[in-house]
Amino acid sequence: MSIWKKILYYLVGVSMGILMVSFLFGGRELQCSYFPNDRVLYDLRKKDRIIPFEVLAQLKASGMDTSDISTLFSTGNVNFKKSETEKDSCKVYWIESDEEHRRSFSAEVQNCDSTATILGITFR
Repeated sequence: MSIWKKILYYLVGVSMGILMVSFLFGGRELQCSYFPNDRVLYDLRKKDRIIPFEVLAQLKASGMDTSDISTLFSTGNVNFKKSETEKDSCKVYWIESDEEHRRSFSAEVQNCDSTATILGITFR
């Protein structure tokens, strides 16, 4: 068998494999980031949020709303130096907004089993 025939068989097999994989797994949303920052933010996004009245008042006074909290949980950066990650029950994380956000702020978030409670907000 010539080398060109071997290459042709290889390419036909690879293309059939790609088509099968895309057909079987094409509609799935994958999260492939395993960095600590991304894992914490993903965990906070999938939980029920509890925002106390005081925090809502702070947001309203600064011209922001709860959508800014959602944006923070998607694009924020977790400050692990300020966070309390050694607790057994509910860990407390400091999440800082990125520079592209319209107003820079940080949120202290308590991450429990089924809820994420915003403990406070600090504007920079």
